[in-house]
Parts: sequence; structure tokens; C-alpha cells
Amino acid sequence: MKSLIFLLLLLSSLSASVGTIVYTKGDVFLQRGSTLSPAIVGSSLEEKDTITTKDASLVKLLLSDKSAVSIGANSDFSIESYLFGEKKNSKAKFKMKKGVFRMITGKIAKIRPDKFKLKTRTVTIGIRGTIFSGKITKSKEEIFCEHGEIYVSSQGKSEDIKKGYKTSVKPGFAPSKAKPYFAIELDKIHGQVSSWKDKKCQEKP
Repeated sequence: MKSLIFLLLLLSSLSASVGTIVYTKGDVFLQRGSTLSPAIVGSSLEEKDTITTKDASLVKLLLSDKSAVSIGANSDFSIESYLFGEKKNSKAKFKMKKGVFRMITGKIAKIRPDKFKLKTRTVTIGIRGTIFSGKITKSKEEIFCEHGEIYVSSQGKSEDIKKGYKTSVKPGFAPSKAKPYFAIELDKIHGQVSSWKDKKCQEKP
């Protein structure tokens, strides 16, 4: 009987899993419901999980559809909803309340790009198969498109952002007109999320 209960719990855990924590550095925490615990490499991720980081910390997440998320210091990232399976049902919705991130989209972005979204304090980011990154603060948000194309929406207006371009958004305002970013701007983002060795999340799937 104990073996059967253990097996059922294991299967339930596996079915609920939407990804894995593949790298951590510094103080990284996983919030699941009312439970806050240190994030451990190899731990499974579930819908509604929130990942937070402290000073000089970072974490890498690899999701079931091979989307990869890099999260820098003093950040707050949530998996609001996620399902990877049949094309018509697949979806992914994330929220970045603050901090620095870089995302490499996976299979959901290819089969259901209309159902792949990342929300911040101010904007909603939609994608068309891409790599994008950003810095989220209380006073301003900067979103960079590194590969492919994204669109950034706020205050009822949307701005298309192509590879090599960025937009800036202040609370209560529409996204600024897309403009080319300088390499040094992106280097600063990468410097906060890419000091790690796991190639699974460094390269585009």
C-alpha cells in the first residue's frame, strides 16, 4: 500500500511539473503557495510558482517546451499559467514584477505564438519566435529584442520590436518608438544573467 501511495504521489508530481531549475547562484527562492524554500538545482517547477532572487544572485529555468529563462539579481518571476501538449491547448503566461531577465522561447512560441505572453508591471510582451530580454524597475522598463520579433503593449497601444531594437516604457505611458540599442546596453543585461556554464539555456533551441 505504501509503495502504491508513493507511486501515485510521484506520478502526480511529474504530471504537474512544467520545468526544472537548472542553475542557481547566490540567494534564490521558490515560492509555492504559502511555502517559501531555497531553490535547488534539479527541482521541478509548477504553475503558479514564483522565483525570487537577492543581491548578486541568478537562476536558470528550463521549461518543458525547451523555453529557457535566465533571471538576474533582485528579481521576481512567476509562472502564471503553462501547458505544453497538443497544439490547440498549449499556452504559456509569465509575469516579471521586477529585475532583469533573458528568455529564449521554445516550442510553444512556434506552435501557438498567440498564447505565449510575458507581463511586467507596465506592459504585455507577445512574441513571434525569438530571444528577448529586459530590465524592470519601478520608474522605467526596457525591453530588448535579440532575435526574431516581439510586440510590446501598454495603455492600449502596441509597438513592434525587431531584432536589434528596443523600447522603453514608463508607468502610465505607451511604449516608446522602437530604436536600435547599443551593444553595451545588452552587455549589461547579459552580465547579470549569463555568468554560468549551462549551454542548454545559452543557445537558441
